[in-house]
Amino acid sequence: MRKKVLGPLLSLTMLVALWGPARSYGAEQGLSVGYGFAAFNAHTNVGRIEGGKDYDFFQLAYIYEMPFWKKASIVAEPFVAAVNRPNSGFDGGFDLLGRWYPFKIGASRLFLDAGAGLAYTTIKFEEQGTHFLGVLTGGVGLRYKNFFIEDRIRHYSNGHTSYPNRSVDANIISVGMYF
Repeated sequence: MRKKVLGPLLSLTMLVALWGPARSYGAEQGLSVGYGFAAFNAHTNVGRIEGGKDYDFFQLAYIYEMPFWKKASIVAEPFVAAVNRPNSGFDGGFDLLGRWYPFKIGASRLFLDAGAGLAYTTIKFEEQGTHFLGVLTGGVGLRYKNFFIEDRIRHYSNGHTSYPNRSVDANIISVGMYF
């Protein structure tokens, strides 16, 4: 009984501890558009996934960024992508990221982010064996006032929920604006 109470109690304590600093800063919202293509996939060239098939897509993402400390924030980012190849289709998902702004030069700020999420794809990737996928992502970007450009790596995996379990990895170059 004691162990069953400990988990939710710790979760509630962390939520309250994190909410205090987060409330004192204002959240920002934005949109980004990007182009993604296969990268870092095993035994293939850039632009291709396993089996030598081309893979690319256009993506639209909504950004909700909540500053957490002076140089860090939490980003919630739902996205939808129109896949061009290997077959036409759509991806939709959600990433939760930690974003860090290590330094600022004038109105420009460099940022690094990393996170995880979930996605659904209509594409039947032979490497995945399922349409529901886990997402790991990380990137680097430059923000100038309300505009930004970012280069991000996305790793799709089924997390051993299906066979086969080989990743589909993509590089995404995005531009966006906060409003």
